[in-house]
Amino acid sequence: MTVNFGFHRRKSVLGVTAGGIHNKAATYDADRIRQRARLIGYGIDARRQRFPDEKPFVYKPHADEGLAYRWDAHAKADIQDYNLLDLSI
Repeated sequence: MTVNFGFHRRKSVLGVTAGGIHNKAATYDADRIRQRARLIGYGIDARRQRFPDEKPFVYKPHADEGLAYRWDAHAKADIQDYNLLDLSI
């Protein structure tokens, strides 16, 4: 099985109406993009915890909004069905 991971530039999905394999058609607004991008914040913190001597990556959209994410038991529950927010264009 081949799995492809990638990203879309924010400006290429903002305002687009589309749907994917796991989700219904929707217009991707700023809130939807922010909700889906929280996985980036969780991933950054998980790596920070695993490699504490490494300087963590700063994801500019989160930094600009003052958002901080912590990878813990709450985060694991929060990502339940995260794929339903996939941005498929």
